[in-house]
This record gives sequence, structure tokens and C-alpha cells, in this order.
Amino acid sequence: MPTKYLYRDELAIHYEHTGETTLPGVPPPLGRGAAILFVHGTGGNVRLWSRQLAHFGARHSPVAVDLPGHGRSGGLDGPASIAEAAALLSHVLEELQAPPAVVVGHGLGGKVALALALDHAPRARAVVTIGTTSAPAAAESEIGVLRDVVRGRRPQAFDAPLFAKKPDMAVIREAWGEIVKTDPRVRLQDLEAYERDDLRPRLSSIGVPTLVLHGEDDAYCDRACGEELAAAVAGARFELVPGAGHLAQMEQADRVNALIEGMLA
Repeated sequence: MPTKYLYRDELAIHYEHTGETTLPGVPPPLGRGAAILFVHGTGGNVRLWSRQLAHFGARHSPVAVDLPGHGRSGGLDGPASIAEAAALLSHVLEELQAPPAVVVGHGLGGKVALALALDHAPRARAVVTIGTTSAPAAAESEIGVLRDVVRGRRPQAFDAPLFAKKPDMAVIREAWGEIVKTDPRVRLQDLEAYERDDLRPRLSSIGVPTLVLHGEDDAYCDRACGEELAAAVAGARFELVPGAGHLAQMEQADRVNALIEGMLA
């Protein structure tokens, strides 16, 4: 995939896109089909969207972005809040001269996509969330564990709660291989930002089509979270993805891609 950078206040923001490459500083053309912006979750990066970039690149204009402190973007810190991340995405879409985009977010990224639709409405044509809750997401015990990792009191745990009950080991290796590239301190910042911003009082104001996807085996953010989110957004549709845990876009990519295709239609 072509990889490029744009800048905000001298901070380099990395993104990947499909189609032809362009000169540095020249945004790629996003006029083929629909513009789609993919936003990773806690500790993630653009490579967790590789199956979606490959699929949608044939007929549409997909872009995946690394938030600050993640992947190949600059910065030692992640966004301090969901609102800050949404403002950054608005800047990215402006710099790319993108038309209103279908914004697809996983976990934390889904919450950022919702905030974008609320605070920067002209930028969003539709929203798709995957494994997202509008309420605080992580248990205090989980945040406490990551705080201990950051303080050097315990090693990182590479366990399977993110995945389906019958996980694909290749997907587990691939996912963790990317997540460990993010500093645990930044992952902790992601969780803390997720916890601080409760969008529930504002969700009824979202005025674009919204699709809420949820892995059937998601132990990180259970089905009730997704159903509550879908019920709060007028006209939103809830879809359960069988055979998937929290990372449905990787574990059941064909099904997830087909459901997103339905939004594009």
C-alpha cells in the first residue's frame, strides 16, 4: 500500500491509502467510489486494517491513519481525549481534500468516529463502529494491570480475550505483533481517554447512517455494549459477527467487509 505523511503543528501523521501514489505533499486522489477512513483501536495501527484496504481499494478510496504515538506517526503520546482525536481526523480529511467519508473505527477508533460525526459533522457521510461502546469501556482492573506494566511491575500479557472462542493463531500472532509496537504508556493513555469521554448524552444528535458491528465472542466489550450504542443513535443498525471476538475486522474480514459494503450502497 502507498504510505504517506501529513503534518499538524509539525507532528507527522502517517497514513496508508490505495491507488496511485503522488508527490510528497500532494494528497492522493480520493474520487474513486466512496472515501473511507479507517481508525484503529487501543494500541493499534494502520496494519490492522490491511484486509479492508485490500478489499475496498478496487472500487473505492480507503485510507487508514495512525493516531499520534501509534504505528509510524510521530509523537510520544497518544491523543489526550476522544475530542482531540476527532479534531485530528477532521484535519486529516481536510488535508486530503476528501469528500464526506464513511468513517470506520475499531474500539477506541469507533468512539472517535462517533465524536467526529458529532463535532465535525460535514466530514462524515456515515459511521461504522466495530467492538465499540459509547460508555466507559475498560474495567479499572484492566487499566490497573497496564499501569503496572508501564511502571515495570509486571510483564505484558499476550492472552486471548481479544479473540474468538476458537481463535486463529495466525491472526493472534499478527495482531499482537502490531499492538506491541505501541508503547504500553500510549496504550494506557488510549484506555484513559476512552474512559474519560462518555458520549451517551449526545448520541441522539448523530445525523448520519450508523452501523454498529460486534463480534459474537467479544469478551472485551460485550454484546450489550453494542446494542446499547445502536439503540442510542437514531436509525442505527446493529449486526452481530459470528466467529469473531473484539478484532472482527481481522477474524471475519469477509463478513465485516460485506456489511460495510452495504453501507456504501
